Amino acid sequence: MTFVIRKLQEEQTLGEQLRALRNLANFTLLQMEAKTKIHKSYLQAFEENAFDKLPEPLYVRNFLKTYVRCLGGDETYFLERFEIERGTCDYTKNARLPRRRARAIQFLVASRWIKVAVLCVFSVALVGYLGLQLRAITAPPSIVLNTPEDGIMTQEATISVSGQADGATQVSINGIEVLLDHEGEFELNIALERGLNVITVEGAKRYSRSSTVYRRVMLEQDKRTAFK
Repeated sequence: MTFVIRKLQEEQTLGEQLRALRNLANFTLLQMEAKTKIHKSYLQAFEENAFDKLPEPLYVRNFLKTYVRCLGGDETYFLERFEIERGTCDYTKNARLPRRRARAIQFLVASRWIKVAVLCVFSVALVGYLGLQLRAITAPPSIVLNTPEDGIMTQEATISVSGQADGATQVSINGIEVLLDHEGEFELNIALERGLNVITVEGAKRYSRSSTVYRRVMLEQDKRTAFK
């Protein structure tokens, strides 16, 4: 391989030599990121000699070899310069803190994470919407009874049961199906027996759970009144 690197000055640092080599090849850092698949921040750290911003040495050597190879430089020379200049740079000179350990998230392109985030948000929204629709379909319908009042006492042998329900609700009173008018109202006369009567009003839509309302009615009627 023919190396395009010029004779390097000894006073130049590794980063300065890499930058000069990149400028000679007429590439920007963004272009090199696309060519090498190495994050721009790592390439910039090489050129700025910011070794504390680089991951573990094993990754760094592979990154450096790939970077130099794409620029047409001498891989062996730059690896040697890196080892010499790196020295004890496992710690930053200013903060005196250990170098940060590389994480897998740092090797992923930001656009990929954006796509994943958008997909997750869309999935959550879709599941939430379907859940609300399913809840609305399966929810029991509303039934409101106007008459009779619960616990009422009467001497009449029949009593009117009336109320209102949601549209498309099938309503039955003590097992007798009743029809709703255009406003969802219903009414039915129920025969009572002497003593306590429990009136059961049930309603359900096609796929919904059933809704049940009870009314207790006490018929106080002696035999003489019953046979009049």
